[in-house]
Amino acid sequence: MSLTLFFQLIVNGLMSGGMYALVASGLTLTLGVIKIFNFAQGQFYMLGAFITFAAVEAMGMPYPVAILASLFCMGLLGVLFFFGIIQKTMSQGFFATMLVSVLFANIINQVSIFTFASKDQVLAPIFSGKLVVGEVTISTGKMVVIGCAIIIMVLLHFFMKTKIGTAMLASAENMEVAKLQGINTRKIFWVTMAVGCGLSGIAGSIILPVTGAYLMMGPNVFLRALLVLMLGGMGSMSGALIAGFLIGIVESVAFQFVGYFNILAILVFVGILIYFRPGGLLGKPMPIPGE
Repeated sequence: MSLTLFFQLIVNGLMSGGMYALVASGLTLTLGVIKIFNFAQGQFYMLGAFITFAAVEAMGMPYPVAILASLFCMGLLGVLFFFGIIQKTMSQGFFATMLVSVLFANIINQVSIFTFASKDQVLAPIFSGKLVVGEVTISTGKMVVIGCAIIIMVLLHFFMKTKIGTAMLASAENMEVAKLQGINTRKIFWVTMAVGCGLSGIAGSIILPVTGAYLMMGPNVFLRALLVLMLGGMGSMSGALIAGFLIGIVESVAFQFVGYFNILAILVFVGILIYFRPGGLLGKPMPIPGE
C-alpha cells in the first residue's frame, strides 16, 4: 500500500467517522435522557441530506443557510415526533416506544421511496481544490467535513455545560431527583429530542457534497452509530468522537482489502475492544431497560 493511498483511506475514515459520531451523540442523548431507543435516527440523517439538497438546488439557498434550514427542520420534526407519538407511548414502557420508532422509521422510508428519494441526488461540489502535502493529495471537501464534525462535537460539549444541558444530564442521571430540584422534565424531553434529531440532520447536510443523498444512507449510518455508541460508552461525547473515528478508519482500510465485507472487520474490532472495555472507551455500558 502506497503512502498516498494510506492517507487517503485515513481521511475517508475520519470523514465517515465524524458523521457516525454525530448520529451516535444524538442517539445517546435520547437514550440517556428520555430512555427511548430512537430507531429513526438514521432516517433523520437521510432527511437532512435531502432537505439540504432541495434548499440549495430548488430554492437557491446558500449552502450554509441550507444547513441551518436542515437543522431547524429536523429539530422541529423531532419535537413533533415526540409530542405526536413518543409521549403517548412512554407510559407503555421502553419496548413500546422502541417499536413505535421502528414503525416511524419504516414509514419515512416508504414515503421517501415513492417521493423525493426515488433516485440518488448529487450536489455540485461546494469546496473545490485539494490539499497537497508532499506526495499526498487530500480533497478539501473531505477536510471540511472532518473539521465541521469536530467543531459541532465541541459545541455540543459546551452546550451540555449550559443550564439546559446540565438539566439534561441531571435528568439522565436520576429523573425523580431532577424533578425534586425543580427541573421541568417535559421541557427537557422535547429539547433533547430536538437536539438529538438535529444532530443527525446536520450530519446529513455536511456529508451531502461528498457522498450525495440516497435512500439507504440512513440505515447504513444507524448501524455504525450503534457500534459507536457501544464502543464510545453511554453519555460520553468525546468517547463517541474517538469511537466514530476509529470505526470509520477500520471501515475505510478494511474496504480496500475485503470490499463490502468490511462490516465484519468492524464487528470484530468492536467486539475485541468491548471484551476488554465493557463500559466503552470513555463512558458507561448501555443501560438495560427496567434497571
